[in-house]
Amino acid sequence: MKRGPIYREAQIRLRDFIRERGLRAGDRLPPEATLAEELEVSRPSLREATRSLQTLGVIEAQPGNGLFVAEFSFRPVIEQLPYGLAELSQGLEEILTAREAMEVGLMPAVARMETHEALDRCADLAEQMTVLEHKGESIEAVDRDFHLTLYRPLSNPLVDNLIELFWELFVRLGDAIPGRPEKDRGEAHLRIVRALQSGDGSAAITHMREHFDDVRERAAKLGGNGS
Repeated sequence: MKRGPIYREAQIRLRDFIRERGLRAGDRLPPEATLAEELEVSRPSLREATRSLQTLGVIEAQPGNGLFVAEFSFRPVIEQLPYGLAELSQGLEEILTAREAMEVGLMPAVARMETHEALDRCADLAEQMTVLEHKGESIEAVDRDFHLTLYRPLSNPLVDNLIELFWELFVRLGDAIPGRPEKDRGEAHLRIVRALQSGDGSAAITHMREHFDDVRERAAKLGGNGS
């Protein structure tokens, strides 16, 4: 009965230790004995706490080298998602709504920046999508690269992580959507890029919204499938 609370207390103390010491990703934690003494917890409780924090992506173990503060990532969240979620159209709609709000909301910031190289790369990716569409091949990997490249000039790791998170969640849920050949999505992405390259931020926002309208239309097939 006492093991759970002690383990949780050890976890809280370890998080506080990392924060109070100002440790950053890649910084090494003290040896187990030293850390247990510092946190005033038993070594077994500390081991449980470190294992759980590894699962959550807070720290990472390097065999033979000790424990280190991990690079921030939403990967643990993704890996712990229930696979049954892919059957829920509501989950798909929620992820799409959140992703659309973020990406459309970031458009003005992208439009204000000098992002010529990134936009040139995005234009190339959009054209690659069109080529793949004509071949009847999947554009998923190129589409993902497009969205990551578009916002990377913001130099905001949280945004990058959220885009990765929303993308993978949406793709996982979208696996349940009845398939249809890719069509005109490369051109839809290219319109966004051309608007940004011309300095027309308002048009870029409009085209991004149109892009998500198309995604929502395809996603709606999941909710109506079989009805």
